Amino acid sequence: MRTCFQCGYDGYTGGLAIGDLDESGVEFRPRVPIRGFRTINLFCAFDESIFDRDEAQEYSFGWSENFGTGDDGARLEYVRGRIVEGGPERVIVESENAGGCYRVTKVAFTRAGAAWWILATRITNRCDRPVRFDYFTGDDPWLGSYRSSDGDVGWTPAGLVEREADVTPFVVGGFYDLGNPALGQDHAGFSNQANFVRLDPASPLPDRALFANRFAHSSDEIDPLRPLDNRTMTALNLGWTDRTLRPGEGFTVAMAIGRAETGVLGETPRPPAIDDGDWSEWRRVLPESDDGSSSDEPDLAAEDVALDLSAGELRVHGTYWIRNNGDVAQTLRIRYPILVGSGNPPPPEIIIDGRRLEPTPNPPDEVAVEFPLPLAPRGLARFEARYAQRIEGREAVYLTTSAREWSRPIGRAVFVVRHDGTLPEVTISYPVARTRIVDGVREDVVVLSDFSPVENLAVRWQGTWGSSRSE
Repeated sequence: MRTCFQCGYDGYTGGLAIGDLDESGVEFRPRVPIRGFRTINLFCAFDESIFDRDEAQEYSFGWSENFGTGDDGARLEYVRGRIVEGGPERVIVESENAGGCYRVTKVAFTRAGAAWWILATRITNRCDRPVRFDYFTGDDPWLGSYRSSDGDVGWTPAGLVEREADVTPFVVGGFYDLGNPALGQDHAGFSNQANFVRLDPASPLPDRALFANRFAHSSDEIDPLRPLDNRTMTALNLGWTDRTLRPGEGFTVAMAIGRAETGVLGETPRPPAIDDGDWSEWRRVLPESDDGSSSDEPDLAAEDVALDLSAGELRVHGTYWIRNNGDVAQTLRIRYPILVGSGNPPPPEIIIDGRRLEPTPNPPDEVAVEFPLPLAPRGLARFEARYAQRIEGREAVYLTTSAREWSRPIGRAVFVVRHDGTLPEVTISYPVARTRIVDGVREDVVVLSDFSPVENLAVRWQGTWGSSRSE
């Protein structure tokens, strides 16, 4: 994989923004040609902009069509950079740029055998007044053949994206060089290769995630009937909007980008597995906050929880990421509680990372299991929990208020509630960000940032389950 950081264009300011004027920003060179392709263009150039809302001014690395037409933004001038590790097994590099009130620090990490980079970006307010801004980053990948978006369709875990679409909330997705059926194309002549963008498990999710035939910035700019085509640029644009930073405060986003895994033509691509150690590397170089207010205590950085409801049962599958904010390794004792009551008896077991544990009472209205979790210095570590709980009434409750025991709010919490789509009058105690129905199953997604729960997540309904789902 050949990667170019701001090559071939004298107007670039320098630093760790992927881009090349006349060649691929990220190019995959297979040992043996794939479907006739000796090289695969994965990414061209990330058009990345900070838009200051009060100044109505764009700041960029010398070129960005995300806002404006190219070099018309104010410049984030190169300040310094360094090689933290130079290989051969690992590469970690860091850069700093600055312009207006903004200091932008970037860290890029990859290792031998990986078909990806992890890129972390921290935006810091260097002025003595608050700033309000939007941060957008996106790529017109020309996936497959350089200078051609012919046949490129989008993808997320929910499936292929053939037309312009708002795919917020977004965790992972990308483009796929397949041929677009919405344009009448078949798969002939395309590479069957895909790229991916995957958010760091604990980074804030973007407020906007848009597939369009341009760099779109709001759902109003999306035409869901218009196919993604090869007549204009085709972009996946991610935006963190209306953010405010106090003087000296920082905002940090990290993501992995690279080559996704593809199999049978037309199947949804899959991002490669990236372990907690890989996600931890950039954190050892770039602390996630620089305002001086952070504690070294571990915190619950993120949780991703699926709640599957059927007649008389709630099945929970949760993944939780714990962040060590200190420079010393430690082992944390985790207590995982479940709310119980007259209509919600305790589950017979809780499965933690594949281990079956028997919960013990935790009066007055909980059961819990406890287990150790090792944390590397400045590291991120995850655990998974699964359990099934009987539901004897018309309410299922997932315990969230226990998160108040942590030293700070949960940075990111995503809850996916699935149930029979015919179940009447279903309500969820937190706002729903997205709803869809697939094969008769309704899926409601709740996305919460800086989450300090004041109540538990409750799902309530009227009526009875459809016979097709209760059998």
